[in-house]
Amino acid sequence: MVAAGPMNESEVLIELGAEGGSIALYGIRTQGGWLFSRKVIDWTPELIDEEPMRRKSAIVDSWEAALELLDQYPWFKLYPTFIHPDFRQKVWSAVQERLHNNSETLELELKRWHDFCSPH
Repeated sequence: MVAAGPMNESEVLIELGAEGGSIALYGIRTQGGWLFSRKVIDWTPELIDEEPMRRKSAIVDSWEAALELLDQYPWFKLYPTFIHPDFRQKVWSAVQERLHNNSETLELELKRWHDFCSPH
Protein backbone atom coordinates (compact mmCIF):
# COMPACT_ATOMS: atom_id res chain seq x y z
CA MET A 1 0.00 0.00 0.00
CA VAL A 2 1.38 3.41 -0.96
CA ALA A 3 0.85 6.22 1.55
CA ALA A 4 -0.62 9.47 0.29
CA GLY A 5 1.73 12.46 0.41
CA PRO A 6 5.49 12.58 0.85
CA MET A 7 6.67 10.61 3.86
CA ASN A 8 9.54 11.80 6.03
CA GLU A 9 9.83 15.14 4.27
CA SER A 10 9.75 18.21 6.48
CA GLU A 11 6.80 20.51 5.76
CA VAL A 12 6.18 24.02 7.04
CA LEU A 13 3.06 23.92 9.22
CA ILE A 14 3.12 27.42 10.67
CA GLU A 15 5.36 30.32 9.69
CA LEU A 16 5.30 33.52 11.72
CA GLY A 17 7.00 36.77 10.92
CA ALA A 18 8.43 39.00 13.60
CA GLU A 19 10.44 42.17 13.49
CA GLY A 20 13.99 40.93 13.03
CA GLY A 21 13.23 37.28 12.45
CA SER A 22 10.79 34.43 12.14
CA ILE A 23 9.48 31.36 13.92
CA ALA A 24 8.36 28.26 12.06
CA LEU A 25 6.84 24.98 13.13
CA TYR A 26 7.79 22.07 10.90
CA GLY A 27 6.11 18.72 10.61
CA ILE A 28 7.15 15.35 9.27
CA ARG A 29 4.44 12.85 8.34
CA THR A 30 5.22 9.36 9.58
CA GLN A 31 3.32 6.08 9.70
CA GLY A 32 2.44 6.83 13.33
CA GLY A 33 1.41 10.46 12.81
CA TRP A 34 3.18 13.79 12.75
CA LEU A 35 6.52 14.74 14.30
CA PHE A 36 7.11 18.43 15.02
CA SER A 37 10.05 20.79 15.49
CA ARG A 38 10.42 24.55 15.82
CA LYS A 39 12.97 26.75 14.09
CA VAL A 40 13.73 30.33 15.12
CA ILE A 41 15.73 32.68 12.92
CA ASP A 42 16.97 35.96 14.36
CA TRP A 43 18.24 38.36 11.69
CA THR A 44 19.32 41.14 14.09
CA PRO A 45 23.01 40.03 14.20
CA GLU A 46 23.19 40.96 10.51
CA LEU A 47 22.86 44.58 11.60
CA ILE A 48 26.42 44.30 12.91
CA ASP A 49 27.67 42.13 10.01
CA GLU A 50 27.30 38.82 11.82
CA GLU A 51 25.50 35.67 10.74
CA PRO A 52 21.83 35.34 11.65
CA MET A 53 21.13 33.07 14.61
CA ARG A 54 19.25 29.89 13.77
CA ARG A 55 17.93 27.70 16.55
CA LYS A 56 16.13 24.42 16.02
CA SER A 57 14.24 22.60 18.76
CA ALA A 58 14.14 18.95 19.61
CA ILE A 59 11.60 16.84 17.73
CA VAL A 60 8.31 16.17 19.55
CA ASP A 61 5.54 13.75 18.66
CA SER A 62 2.29 15.44 19.71
CA TRP A 63 0.40 18.60 18.84
CA GLU A 64 0.35 19.57 22.53
CA ALA A 65 4.15 19.30 22.70
CA ALA A 66 4.43 21.29 19.46
CA LEU A 67 2.36 24.05 21.03
CA GLU A 68 4.67 23.99 24.07
CA LEU A 69 7.59 24.64 21.70
CA LEU A 70 5.75 27.63 20.24
CA ASP A 71 4.63 28.83 23.67
CA GLN A 72 8.26 29.56 24.57
CA TYR A 73 7.60 32.71 22.52
CA PRO A 74 4.53 35.00 22.28
CA TRP A 75 3.83 33.40 18.89
CA PHE A 76 0.14 34.28 18.85
CA LYS A 77 1.07 37.98 18.85
CA LEU A 78 3.21 37.56 15.73
CA TYR A 79 2.10 37.76 12.12
CA PRO A 80 1.25 34.49 10.38
CA THR A 81 2.74 34.26 6.91
CA PHE A 82 1.73 30.64 6.27
CA ILE A 83 -0.47 28.02 7.92
CA HIS A 84 -0.69 24.50 6.50
CA PRO A 85 -4.30 23.80 5.46
CA ASP A 86 -4.42 20.61 7.58
CA PHE A 87 -3.57 22.62 10.71
CA ARG A 88 -5.68 25.77 10.30
CA GLN A 89 -8.42 24.65 12.70
CA LYS A 90 -5.93 23.49 15.35
CA VAL A 91 -4.00 26.74 15.09
CA TRP A 92 -7.20 28.80 15.28
CA SER A 93 -8.26 26.96 18.46
CA ALA A 94 -4.82 27.46 20.04
CA VAL A 95 -4.77 31.17 19.15
CA GLN A 96 -8.25 31.73 20.60
CA GLU A 97 -7.22 30.07 23.90
CA ARG A 98 -4.11 32.20 24.16
CA LEU A 99 -5.65 35.50 23.13
CA HIS A 100 -8.72 35.08 25.34
CA ASN A 101 -6.42 34.43 28.29
CA ASN A 102 -4.44 37.53 27.43
CA SER A 103 -5.66 40.81 28.93
CA GLU A 104 -4.23 42.74 25.97
CA THR A 105 -6.43 40.93 23.46
CA LEU A 106 -7.28 43.05 20.47
CA GLU A 107 -10.10 42.26 18.10
CA LEU A 108 -7.73 43.05 15.27
CA GLU A 109 -5.39 40.23 16.33
CA LEU A 110 -8.26 37.74 16.47
CA LYS A 111 -9.51 38.89 13.07
CA ARG A 112 -6.05 38.57 11.53
CA TRP A 113 -5.71 34.99 12.78
CA HIS A 114 -9.28 34.10 11.85
CA ASP A 115 -8.75 35.34 8.29
CA PHE A 116 -5.55 33.32 8.04
CA CYS A 117 -7.01 30.14 9.53
CA SER A 118 -10.25 30.13 7.55
CA PRO A 119 -10.41 27.69 4.66
CA HIS A 120 -9.55 29.51 1.43
